[in-house]
Amino acid sequence: MTSSALPELKLPHLPQANHPAASVSQEKDINDKVNEATSDKATAAFIRRVLCSHDVLLGNGERGRNTPRPIEEVLPPLTSSNEVDLQLYAIIAVIIKEFVHTWYSKITPDHVFVNEVIQIIAHCTRALEQRLRNVDLETLLLDEIPGLLEEHLSAIRLSDRQASSQHSLVTDARVIYHTLHPHPALSPVPTDTVPSSITEQRESESMWRQLLIQGVLAVLLPTEDLENGCLRALVAEIFAEMILGNGISGKACEGWLLWEGITRIAEVLQHQGAKEEESQSYDGSLEQPLSRLERYGLLAPPVAEQDGSSRMLLGNTKHHQNAPMTANGLFWMIVQYVFLAGTALRAAIGIIATSAALPLRSAIAIGGQSAFEADHETPLAESGNRAERQLLTSKRPIVSMKLWSCASQLVELDARMPWLSGFISMLRWGVLAGPGRLGNMNGILDR
Repeated sequence: MTSSALPELKLPHLPQANHPAASVSQEKDINDKVNEATSDKATAAFIRRVLCSHDVLLGNGERGRNTPRPIEEVLPPLTSSNEVDLQLYAIIAVIIKEFVHTWYSKITPDHVFVNEVIQIIAHCTRALEQRLRNVDLETLLLDEIPGLLEEHLSAIRLSDRQASSQHSLVTDARVIYHTLHPHPALSPVPTDTVPSSITEQRESESMWRQLLIQGVLAVLLPTEDLENGCLRALVAEIFAEMILGNGISGKACEGWLLWEGITRIAEVLQHQGAKEEESQSYDGSLEQPLSRLERYGLLAPPVAEQDGSSRMLLGNTKHHQNAPMTANGLFWMIVQYVFLAGTALRAAIGIIATSAALPLRSAIAIGGQSAFEADHETPLAESGNRAERQLLTSKRPIVSMKLWSCASQLVELDARMPWLSGFISMLRWGVLAGPGRLGNMNGILDR
């Protein structure tokens, strides 16, 4: 009997099932989107219920609409971002509901006072955002904040050494620190031996917050709102006690809240990594589909062969790792290091060569004026922009900023490796005052 006489076997065509990893990832994406949309809608509904309920009662465009107007059309903008405004208005709604409506609704049902408070807060946030846009972030992040951190670290270490000394008259490091750096909000130093000092320190901190907010409001508020003592006192109380006192100082600076924030960020990153692994595994399964015989169990996949080959490869790699370095391996390692050094030197030369075409750091002033216009301006304009010129001339080179000394103080380089600290100081002086002055203001390294 020949093979042509045998009937041809035809396997039934069955639909291939969806990959479970893909379905799980799709469900997670859908759930995340639904939860995000639901949370935003719930936040907007809460804000509208607390801050915009009078619009519904008075019929200011809300009654008779199938869908309510967006928050940005009903309330004044706080910042240039609608997403940020939504979160800020949620915080303001919680504060007004818990600390204003509880007593103000008992006096009168109108919302004029609450509307005035919202207008003042919106004016302050917009003015604050405008001022933050003009802040020199380069000097703030690289010089001023590291300088404060360096002074703080040096004062803490000095107070610890002084408190642990045998000849010290004060054994409390906090007292020594506050003696070196006194502050009105932190005096007197709270101690358990004197319970009244804790209460006095809290009162001093509250008074300092009030003075700070009053000074900020005097700069940000318009004159007509600043003359209204009732509104000014309420807005100052909201910012000083509820936001700075209870929100930032009472919760945001606590260790448990910081750890909770870090945990949430780690969970989000882990969730994103799991999504990427599921998508990669799904792509890998699509790249290597099973044959029809393997799908219906008529032919086993070559797992054993793959395991054997992988074991052989692992054994060979372990053998090569345990083997001593030969002359050939040493030669290729030297070649790799030479190639790496040449690439780094080439990149450094290219950066130095192209740095001449980079713009000057002081080319743009606060008002957006270029260096050419600043050199050819009239004497009247020059006298009017004297403050801006003083700010430009007060800029320091990047090499001379406090960031490097703060890093040295943080790792205790002077105590651990004084020779390295001295060598770095010599290099720094040579770059700033040596031939060419490469690190000076608008120098090659400074650009």
